[in-house]
Amino acid sequence: MMCFKAEQHNGRRTVLSCPAPFFSLFASYIMLRFITLAAASLLFTASCKDKNCPDHLQYQVPYTTFPIRDTFQIGDTIWMEMVFSDTLTDLRGGIQNTFSDFDFRIELQCDRIDINPPQAEAVSFMDLFPTVGEALPRGLSSPGVSYFEILLDYKEHKYVFRSAVVLNKQGSFLCGLNPSSSRINPFELDGNCTHLPLKINSKVNSGDPIANNYHLLKYSPVDAYRNMTMEGFGQNTFCFVVR
Repeated sequence: MMCFKAEQHNGRRTVLSCPAPFFSLFASYIMLRFITLAAASLLFTASCKDKNCPDHLQYQVPYTTFPIRDTFQIGDTIWMEMVFSDTLTDLRGGIQNTFSDFDFRIELQCDRIDINPPQAEAVSFMDLFPTVGEALPRGLSSPGVSYFEILLDYKEHKYVFRSAVVLNKQGSFLCGLNPSSSRINPFELDGNCTHLPLKINSKVNSGDPIANNYHLLKYSPVDAYRNMTMEGFGQNTFCFVVR
């Protein structure tokens, strides 16, 4: 490094001046450019990630019922089965995530819709006899409201539930085997795009409302059921009559 010495007389001090070397200035410039580009790269990556994510994640778990018909007798059995992989693909953006040992909070809920007011007493309408998984009867604090909590069996990256459902009460029923979440207790997952709201629903059989006996709603004395649209009926519920 070169320094320049300036001397003055008449009692003044000698000044030693050492200008910053060119190499040092150049290195500082390169470092600043590197930091700027790195920050821009991170922002660009985050921006791209957000662009690849939908506005929320929507997953769907399938289940089947057998036999598929609209009329049963007391004592008849409906077989209900749920089998799906722990890797699911989001319906809105094709985002895959793995739900390892995940609590889907599956509930079997049933409403009796041929009386007004309707009843939501699944535990009194039917008996469940699982061969895979568990079905636990639950009651809410509201009088006359009950459902079955469904515990899926999880092995080798697959979820399975299988049960005989024995019908023991006459009436018309609207039932569904559905994941349950709320604004207070939302689903949470660590994975792709999971900073977004996470929703999970179900689909029974083909998901076709007509095949799932949507037409039975028109006989209900309850306006909410009788006027329900196919969209409101959705893919996750089915109707049947027990005589």
